[in-house]
Amino acid sequence: MRKFLIVFMLGIFTMSSYAQSEDVPWRVNIDLTNNKFKYRIWEGLFDFGELGNAGFRVGAQRYLNNSLDLEFGVGYGKLVYEQIFESNVLDVNVNLIYKFDNGYILKKEAKVAPFISAGIGTSNYSNFKGLNSGNWEGNNFDTPFGVGVEFKVSEEASIQLGGIYHSNGAPDYLQYRLGVNFNIGRKKDSDKDGIYDKEDACPNQAGPAENRGCPWPDTDGDGVLDKDDACPSEAGTLNGCPDSDGDGIKDSEDACPNTPGIAKFNGCPDSDGDGVKDSEDACPNQAGTLNGCPDTDGDGVKDEDDQCPRVAGTLNGCPDSDGDGIRDQDDTCPQVAGISANNGCPEIKEEVKEALDLAVKNIQFNSGSDVLKPSSYESLNKVAQLMKDNESFKLLLSGYTDNTGNVDKNLDLSKRRAAAAKTYLIGQGIDENRLRSEGYGIANPIADNNTRAGRAANRRVELEIVFN
Repeated sequence: MRKFLIVFMLGIFTMSSYAQSEDVPWRVNIDLTNNKFKYRIWEGLFDFGELGNAGFRVGAQRYLNNSLDLEFGVGYGKLVYEQIFESNVLDVNVNLIYKFDNGYILKKEAKVAPFISAGIGTSNYSNFKGLNSGNWEGNNFDTPFGVGVEFKVSEEASIQLGGIYHSNGAPDYLQYRLGVNFNIGRKKDSDKDGIYDKEDACPNQAGPAENRGCPWPDTDGDGVLDKDDACPSEAGTLNGCPDSDGDGIKDSEDACPNTPGIAKFNGCPDSDGDGVKDSEDACPNQAGTLNGCPDTDGDGVKDEDDQCPRVAGTLNGCPDSDGDGIRDQDDTCPQVAGISANNGCPEIKEEVKEALDLAVKNIQFNSGSDVLKPSSYESLNKVAQLMKDNESFKLLLSGYTDNTGNVDKNLDLSKRRAAAAKTYLIGQGIDENRLRSEGYGIANPIADNNTRAGRAANRRVELEIVFN
């Protein structure tokens, strides 16, 4: 019999049921019991009596409120005490149970829940053998009082351990109990949303628990639930908000709501992606760094207005190294400020030109020689003085010969004659770095080499002012 009860109790745990509550008010208790005679009960309180006193008990328990349950129970077993007496015991009683997991003392969700009980009923002794068998056999009024603890295994079932003291005027006894409780019936869930009707604010409409069983509303009908809708009263496609131009920025934060743009410019466009929004971009369709326009050389002049777009400059975008208003590519003296009339070189005064022209005519050499004639000294002295008075310019001395004699020897002679004039000027205190000499032989004649006078004129050293 006891094996059958154990198997039956374990099977209870596989049943599908729900926690006892107002919605599911009924539960069934099935217990294994062991009865202990009251005689010298306190001497062996935890001696659970004779094994032959085992029995079972079943009960039906009705939920009243969070603190109280009403139980009707029936127990059957034996009561044996040494060799003094032996009897079958059937107890039937109604008990009021006070639960400590009522939300006041312990939380309703407590896994371990103590309880106490008190009730009235009857204890029936039969097949009584031994002491006072005639007096106690039959029904006896019973006032059971119990204590116990419930271990909640799951929402569906629990294990119960406790004891009930039966006081009935006959042999009082303590009944130890170990069993299971499980509920009968299911909570109603009309809309099948997993939330029971009693707890469901919308029992006929499925909805999530976080909204008390009601479906989330979509006030503006844009397909985005109000709980997820940043603009619940205004239909839109961007997290529920309007985004007229579809640029991912809601209209209320979009400075250009009807033109697709980027977040950096609050929804306004930057068509060429150069970091300058179109409304401030002088070249909205061409990436650039100068107010949105290309400036390849970075000189602050946009390419379309830059006469030298690949070279940085300050004169219409072109270099003007000496700042004379003439771009370097057109300036013969790009490092020295000058005038346009002299191709960017400094202006040369007429008296300087005349002195140089006169010197050219007066610089003379003996035929076939690089030695200056004394008649050349006066003019070269004037040239030296001019250079001292005008330190901005340099002098290029170019030597030439007539066409008589060997060409190579004439080339060498022309170089030596130019060098002779250079050496004389250095001797007059002119810095060597301001003088440069070259020889060109019979090239560039200025007179007819077929005449004596022409050949004399071609044997010359020309003086040219340079600034570089």
